[in-house]
Amino acid sequence: MSSLQTLAISEALRAQLSADNLLAINSHGQEVLHGLDFAESQLLVDCSERPPTDASMQEQCARLVIKHERARLRIATVDDERSAAKF
Repeated sequence: MSSLQTLAISEALRAQLSADNLLAINSHGQEVLHGLDFAESQLLVDCSERPPTDASMQEQCARLVIKHERARLRIATVDDERSAAKF
C-alpha cells in the first residue's frame, strides 16, 4: 500500500481546512481539496497563501475556486437529501 501524499501546507492551514471539512483523500492516496486533483489542490492552496500577480494565473486560480465550490455544493446537497430522507 502506498503512503499518503499530502499537500505542501502548514499544519495550521491543514487543521483549518480539516475543521471546515474541505480536505479529502482521493483513490490514489493523495490529500486533495474536494472536486480537485492533487496538482489543482496544491495550486489553489498556493494561490490562497501567495496570491498571484499574473492575470492568467489569477484566472486559473479563480476557475479552481469555482470547481472546488461546485463540488462542495454537490456534497452538501447529497448530505441534505440523506438527512431529509430520515424524516
